[in-house]
Amino acid sequence: MVLKLYGSPTSTCSRRVATILHEKHIPYEFVHVDMMKGEHKSPSHLEKQLFGQVPY
Repeated sequence: MVLKLYGSPTSTCSRRVATILHEKHIPYEFVHVDMMKGEHKSPSHLEKQLFGQVPY
């Protein structure tokens, strides 16, 4: 099973998490959430993360 990291490539918080996962050799899949389009506030995203935040 591969961990899914939902985030934005321009988010320093998302990059921080991705860096740690990479350094620890933990396999992950980066799922891009386009915050400029408001995808983090879409109903499908809010089902996964109640507060509409990234990364998670």
